[in-house]
Amino acid sequence: MRTRGLTLIELLVVIAILGILMAILYPVFAVAKRKAKEAKCITQLRQIGMAVQMYRTDTDDELPRRLSDLFPIYVTNEAIFRCPLDGRDGHHAYTGRLEGDRFLPSGVSYTYVPNWPKAIALGWWGAPPARGFGKWGEETPLIECHWHWAKVYDLQLAEDDLKTAKGNAVLVKKDGSIRLWPARVPVEQYEP
Repeated sequence: MRTRGLTLIELLVVIAILGILMAILYPVFAVAKRKAKEAKCITQLRQIGMAVQMYRTDTDDELPRRLSDLFPIYVTNEAIFRCPLDGRDGHHAYTGRLEGDRFLPSGVSYTYVPNWPKAIALGWWGAPPARGFGKWGEETPLIECHWHWAKVYDLQLAEDDLKTAKGNAVLVKKDGSIRLWPARVPVEQYEP
């Protein structure tokens, strides 16, 4: 008894159908993967926000000088400081606001708003080391992740670029809660 196999034409049709299905499904899987990374980032920021609250409790409401000061007492896993969306995995040049790998060799992807000269100029925070209580008290932005809308960290980001940006910056407020802030809204218009 002879079994019938696939002809070359039938095999090519099956391969073409599989190729079409993959072309349709690939963007769906890419979006799902990005959303999973965004969710992980927000979870990490919540953990850092809770660590800041513990630090404040232990230091009579003082804020850390920088995010890496939370390691290893309040945050025991260095990976929490690196956003999964950051293409350079936290290894950036030090800018004050973004510490990169200057103080923590594994790197830090998130920016610390009290060290941002523009936030100090706008009166969100006082100058270090005291920094004050923040312009809006517990609602004042403390930590930011802009990797949800940016591919690179640009210290001199132009206002025009910001207006056309799509997506959200994720802010951790002084009270440890999370807020999504549309990247296209200039920081001067921040209202808690």
